[in-house]
Amino acid sequence: MDILARRGYQSVSELAADLQVSDMTIRRYLDQLEKRELIKRTHGGAFAGQEMIEVDYRIRETVHREAKEGIGEKAFSLIQPGESVFIDAGTTTALLAYAIRDTKRITVVTHSLVVARALENRANVQCILLGGTVHGATHSVLGPLAEEAISQFRFNRAFLGASAIDMSEGLSQSTFEEIPVKRKAASQAQQVVVLADSSKFDRHVTFLFLKLEEVDTIITDPGLKETLADGIRERGIELAIATPVEGRRS
Repeated sequence: MDILARRGYQSVSELAADLQVSDMTIRRYLDQLEKRELIKRTHGGAFAGQEMIEVDYRIRETVHREAKEGIGEKAFSLIQPGESVFIDAGTTTALLAYAIRDTKRITVVTHSLVVARALENRANVQCILLGGTVHGATHSVLGPLAEEAISQFRFNRAFLGASAIDMSEGLSQSTFEEIPVKRKAASQAQQVVVLADSSKFDRHVTFLFLKLEEVDTIITDPGLKETLADGIRERGIELAIATPVEGRRS
């Protein structure tokens, strides 16, 4: 814990070398610390004492990777041929882009550089990347140009991510700059679909951007508490539980 507090992210091999124990021992203790909610495990390492947005994107995308991949697969199953969809920037929504197979002729609008790269070679997917100011922490483009461009589109579905979901307040985000694009995309969509692994629930971060009443569907993983699941359904929101994709984590 002291090492992680001082250095931030550390890989399993780095911790094993520092503490002179095996990688297996480190993984076992990291799993125990994560269960006590003292650290966040990632693919091949861990970090502590930092907000997720402050951690490098390459590290954030490995957190709860199996759950996020399952959520991405489930989200892709909702998209019908001929639809126009918006895909938000974020590590969970990016895995929806990677799950998109070249079997449906669809249009994807995004402000995520990661999503655009994932779809650039899909013959049946028309991918439209919005313009704007590049935001390094989220690998996206933001600002007035992106917001104005979204106004030109209508979406069958907007797939949005969130830093946290509070059952009484709604969806919130760690960075204020992302909020106008998220709100505009939601307003232009027939259906708003939120992609969030179960660790995002019952939490709150600084900037609220959408009320739960504005959400049509939430896709998450089996780790969601039953009381929270019941609360979502009671609000008339469709809840889909995605099976995690196993075998990717170190």
